[in-house]
Amino acid sequence: MAKRYALVYRHVSREYLLSFFVAFLFFFFIFFINQILLLAQRILIKQIDYYSVFKAIIYSIPQFLLFTFPFSSLTASSMTLGDLSEHREILAMRCNGISPIRLYLPILLLSLSITAATFVTADYVLPVSSARYRELYTSLMRDLPTLELVDGGINTIGNKTLINKHVNENRIDELILFDSSSREDGKILTAPSATVTLDDPLNFVYLLELDRPRLLYTRSGGEWALAQAERARLFLDFSKQVGSLGTVLPSQLSSKQLQAEIAQYRISFDEEMKHYNERLSALREEVKAGTKSKAELKEFKKQKPINFYLQYYTAELHKKYALSTACTILLFLTFVLAHLRLRHGKLIGFGLSMITAVIYWYLLFFAQLQIFTYPISAALFIWAPNIILGTLGILLLLIMRRS
Repeated sequence: MAKRYALVYRHVSREYLLSFFVAFLFFFFIFFINQILLLAQRILIKQIDYYSVFKAIIYSIPQFLLFTFPFSSLTASSMTLGDLSEHREILAMRCNGISPIRLYLPILLLSLSITAATFVTADYVLPVSSARYRELYTSLMRDLPTLELVDGGINTIGNKTLINKHVNENRIDELILFDSSSREDGKILTAPSATVTLDDPLNFVYLLELDRPRLLYTRSGGEWALAQAERARLFLDFSKQVGSLGTVLPSQLSSKQLQAEIAQYRISFDEEMKHYNERLSALREEVKAGTKSKAELKEFKKQKPINFYLQYYTAELHKKYALSTACTILLFLTFVLAHLRLRHGKLIGFGLSMITAVIYWYLLFFAQLQIFTYPISAALFIWAPNIILGTLGILLLLIMRRS
């Protein structure tokens, strides 16, 4: 019997790993192309050296691996069980006294290793790659001053707004600059072309050498005046743009760093809740005394405090765990295929996995939108897709086993 089980385990494991490899390439290619298109808007069209482009692509890969792993695991399980069902292999195993649970076991064990790989990617690889990407992009901004500018772009630089038509290496064509630094004195600067150079590498101050500029400005009396020149120089401070690159998003932090941030925000939130509960208790007493109405109490309850950063960081922490465990939890939906007789099992399995992946994606997206709306723990919202689809899979499996 032990040899029979070992044979089943090897066969199912081989089929699962082969399907996982194919599914991984499929999802990787989809997410990879999407990432290339995003990078093309900023980097690829700027004629940057190939090595820097290659590094930018490599550093961005961990971001979409977080979804590639669970969706590939889901698809591999669906295709494996669908194929075994199509060729009546599952029926043959059951006739030989092998329970379907024996089919699930190697798939679950292999999915646990994928779960571990997903968590390592989210908690270790992604923070490191994100830091490397920020360093690379900052370096590219020093080498190519127009990196943040695109054809037909609108850029806010401090209290100035720059609109340009064409950007070619260090040259800008047909630019308009609105200066809103003063409410009283408006300024509009136009030029057919300008050359951009980095004047202060440490503070990212750029020098614009303008060709035949025109300046429309308001005089002290409120009248508009026009000034022209053959050439002019203008300094633009891009330090805020670079500073935003240095800002680390919660999704780019490790779980340990997220827990430290959550602990800090928890202190201020607990203080907010303390004041809220005190006011709520006082309001209830006033309702009992008849000085306040129940409608006022009901309205006040709707104003329960929500700490934006606490919810945000908590959501990102649990998102690491939820996406990792999804590699295993979502598989319960695919185990239903082991109890069906299918003609095109692998194709049906692939279709089922696609539908499940889309549903999971939208459930998670919807959950992330709700964490700032309702005063409920962000963890519950993030885990909701796993709980819903996992529970549905277990219920369907129990129903199929009884029938």
